[in-house]
Amino acid sequence: MRKYQTILLLPAIFFILLAGCEKWSGQDKYKRPDWLPGKLYTAVSIQKNLSLFAECLRLTGLDTIIGVSGSWTVFAPTDEAMRQYLSENKYSRISDIPKEELEKITKFHIIQDPWTLDQLKILGSEGWRTVDDAKSNSYAYKRETILRNPDEKYWIKREKKKEMIVRDSAIADRYKMVFTSSRKFVPIFYDKYFAVNGITPEDYNFYFKRAYEPGNVYYAGAKIIQANIFAENGFVHIIDRVVNPMLNAKEQLEKEIPGESYQLFLDMVYWYYPHFEFNMAATNSQPGVRIGAMVDTLWDLDYAALAFSPQKERFYNINQTLVRHNGLIAPTDETFRKFIDGILTFKSGFPHWNDYKSLPADVVDIIVGQNFMSFPIYPSTSQYQKIFKGANRYHQNEEDIIRKDFGSNCTFIGLGTYIPDRVFTSVTGPVFCRPAFSIFRQAMLYSGAYDAIANYKGKLYFFPITDYTLMADSSLFMSWNKDMNRYDYKAYNRLMHKMEVLSSTTLSKWILNQVGTSTSIGGDNKEIIKTLGGNILTWDHSNNTIQGTLPSTFGYKGDQIVTGSPFPLDEPADNGKSLTVKCWFNFGN
Repeated sequence: MRKYQTILLLPAIFFILLAGCEKWSGQDKYKRPDWLPGKLYTAVSIQKNLSLFAECLRLTGLDTIIGVSGSWTVFAPTDEAMRQYLSENKYSRISDIPKEELEKITKFHIIQDPWTLDQLKILGSEGWRTVDDAKSNSYAYKRETILRNPDEKYWIKREKKKEMIVRDSAIADRYKMVFTSSRKFVPIFYDKYFAVNGITPEDYNFYFKRAYEPGNVYYAGAKIIQANIFAENGFVHIIDRVVNPMLNAKEQLEKEIPGESYQLFLDMVYWYYPHFEFNMAATNSQPGVRIGAMVDTLWDLDYAALAFSPQKERFYNINQTLVRHNGLIAPTDETFRKFIDGILTFKSGFPHWNDYKSLPADVVDIIVGQNFMSFPIYPSTSQYQKIFKGANRYHQNEEDIIRKDFGSNCTFIGLGTYIPDRVFTSVTGPVFCRPAFSIFRQAMLYSGAYDAIANYKGKLYFFPITDYTLMADSSLFMSWNKDMNRYDYKAYNRLMHKMEVLSSTTLSKWILNQVGTSTSIGGDNKEIIKTLGGNILTWDHSNNTIQGTLPSTFGYKGDQIVTGSPFPLDEPADNGKSLTVKCWFNFGN
């Protein structure tokens, strides 16, 4: 009986459940709760003052990315900022901006991963900073945007077993596609970063042309005016300006403004410094490989002798890129050409280098290499003061700065007038410009003596020795030490009949004793000259002979006495006279 009753109850229970299902089916149980903010695109589009940037996201298709998946942070310019950008660039509406340009601008306002305003200020090179320490590496200030340059084609010319980059495809032998390994980075400035790194609000204004207001956070040149708008897959921060995609050093040098071009400087970089390495992983990862299509070989491009590679957005590693930056100073074509034709090459009227493509590497490093710096150049720093406020061997005039940009991998300063390094304009000029003094020049660089000579404030007599003389008497020549991976300088000791390695200290002393400073007139038309090495020279003008306290000899520690007769080198010098001699000066103990 009980069993029968149970069976009769089952239809009733089923009817009740069915009625309940019908009741719930009339409701949208998948309706989004009001408290959920939506994805990033939704978070942008519902803001009343971000409608134009929301349009940028739609037109570029980025709404289908940040509005669907992934984790991002969006720095969204206000409608007012967007209208200002349109006006400055002579566009009437967002749709007038070319698609490629619009995509670059929009991507540069999005960075990887979700970051609150506080988190933007507490990242270091090794992770989150938990204490306010004083180490600069604890204060990262750059983030990686989602804007990535495409792989780029470089035209290549090969000469003397070396590959150079040329801009003219007509003279190239072939091309190489260079792999872009990283997206662009953008700086985020905040008070603590400034304080720890010794940077001032004036430094910020120097590059971004706006006042830095303490207590605020700046996305490059834009101020964050509303922060931490939460979305399901990130955050939105509203900024008061559109931030143009920042240029790397290569792009800075390629950028031409009417009357302002840096192509000649870039050509020298391309001619002397590039080094290519095959990138197998990147080559095989191209989509066409999977379907058996023909694809370009991809290469890594480095400029090992420079402080950083002009086209690389990332340097060292990702952690170091977040806390470090570089600097570059470059002259415009017009002023750089004046130096090349007027001083450096045979067009100057002297027996100098044939052209800028025939220079030795050490000379190029002085002309080009020292302009690449592994630190950013800020006006308040000692590096800037040394270059633009001092009178050192290498310096420039602050008044000649015509461009100053904070780029994605360096700060960039363009010069309308170029001051050559004083090794080219002082008494050392003939040694650095004439191929005939190559051994003496390299010895000056190796020993460091060139710095003391070119920086000397008073008048000098300089008595360099030609390669021919140095080789003829075996008193100095350069050899490659394979074991030490360096150049050594040697002399043939004629007293001991053996080769002798010269230390940089010995070589410096030899060279500085070839440089006269203060002079006085002795009897019989003789000029007494004190050398930078602390010794005394006697120049007999009656017969144009010169020697130290001991007669000069043929070769190092030789027994054959030779007469030194200075022969003038006519290049103009701003600190004295250069005269070549055919011997080293000798002195007693």
